Amino acid sequence: MPRTPSTLRIPLLLFTLAALACALWILGDRALEWIGHHQETVLQLAREETALAGLCYVAAVTLGKITPFPGGFLLMLSGGYLFGAPLGALLCALGSGLSAVLVAGLGRRLFPQWIHRRWGHRLTGFEKGLTQNGFHLLLALRLFPVVPAWLANLLPVAFPVPLGQVLAATTLGLLPMSFLVGRLGAGLADLTQARHLQPADILTPGLLLPLAGLAVLALIPVLLRWRQRD
Repeated sequence: MPRTPSTLRIPLLLFTLAALACALWILGDRALEWIGHHQETVLQLAREETALAGLCYVAAVTLGKITPFPGGFLLMLSGGYLFGAPLGALLCALGSGLSAVLVAGLGRRLFPQWIHRRWGHRLTGFEKGLTQNGFHLLLALRLFPVVPAWLANLLPVAFPVPLGQVLAATTLGLLPMSFLVGRLGAGLADLTQARHLQPADILTPGLLLPLAGLAVLALIPVLLRWRQRD
């Protein structure tokens, strides 16, 4: 099999991962078939130039998770497939954290007047508490995977949670789920097998209960602060 020119391999990787994030939602099996034709090149790049491929993957996750399209599960699978469960999970969680920061930063800059006009009178009483406890609330939302990512992204848009806390809470909160799904992706013989996998395949009660427990633990500092106020 002829090697792809190096000048084309990076754009190919980015395009492939971006397609995995959103085109699958629109095109389904046809997109997977296209990706399957190029996955050997992508795997070769991930093994030979791991640092560069990792940066491209983080960029793809960051951009792919900005929209509410349900591509997060596929991105986690592809991270495990390309880099293995530990590294793929870390890269995916980091990209998700950067995406949350990007959404929060852009949302605050583009929609502050609309948010204040539409919701300001309802948010006034909660702003101080939610801002002060933003890290723990975001961490709990990210740990419990039944909360849609786009919904969790809206909290730091409406409330001035520091962007550093948004990054840390999102990255740490998504690490457990990213690792579990990444390990599933690492076991795929072919990336097109992802068509047979759904979030319900891994979100079993045996997994949800421990994650719910971690989410409750993340909320303990918030509950203690509210109790001290009373």
